Amino acid sequence: MGFKSKLKSAIRALVLLTKEEVVKPIIVAKDKECLLDGKIALITGGSSGIGLAIAKAFAESGAKVIIAGTNKNKLIDAERKISVGGGIAKHIKLDVKDINLLPEKLKEAIALYDENRIDILVNSAGIVAKNEFENISEAEYDNIMDTNAKGTFFVSQAVSKLMIEKNIKGHILNVSSSSALRPAWTPYQMSKWAVRGFTLGLADTLIPYGIIVNAIAPGPTATPMLEREKSDTLYEPFTPSRRYSTPEEIASLAVFMVSGAGDMVVGDTFYITGGSGTITMHH
Repeated sequence: MGFKSKLKSAIRALVLLTKEEVVKPIIVAKDKECLLDGKIALITGGSSGIGLAIAKAFAESGAKVIIAGTNKNKLIDAERKISVGGGIAKHIKLDVKDINLLPEKLKEAIALYDENRIDILVNSAGIVAKNEFENISEAEYDNIMDTNAKGTFFVSQAVSKLMIEKNIKGHILNVSSSSALRPAWTPYQMSKWAVRGFTLGLADTLIPYGIIVNAIAPGPTATPMLEREKSDTLYEPFTPSRRYSTPEEIASLAVFMVSGAGDMVVGDTFYITGGSGTITMHH
């Protein structure tokens, strides 16, 4: 090693010594049911489909959950389903498109539990296009983009502000889609491209505060959005795995992503698609 190299190494060692911080080892729970013990989780779009499955899985893993959605009856039913299963859940009526109401609604949400905080946010509210490209109206376009992209942006903004104010080292998990990998000709696909990029940017913005941002991206999943339930046949001939995913499979990955076990995954999107969109662009 030459003199210059030795000098650089010495300077680097000196800088590291002056900046050294106490870094505690990550504690990984051995019992999967305790991964989210003591956490408060807000799940938008949590009254059905993937959002409800995530809410159930979080509650089973020890979290207290806040289910947010627009349909009061569905919210009440979702809360009941989780409570019957032994979990702790409450609900709040929240439309992610009502941007001006978000600060007030979030204050209402955190007041549901004595902890008065949110440790985990899951942006699961989303809608799909009903028409083919040539028949999509401006109203349909705006509704999809405002829900999937704009809603995700502003809910994340509002919740991250609360986390920073309360010095919470939290998690934000966006529900993206395998559509984020495909050519985008629908507002739904475009919105998921936006979510993929936003996940990267938000992770970069919030990691200095200890807030970890990632996304999960399901492929075809047996949910009401695709007019399919897990009790139906899961056969899907057009995906490499030849079947639909179940909401519970998506939820199991979500638990890992927002737990301490996943803390070193930052700004990433985990695809759980059966190969749809990842090894094939079709369907």
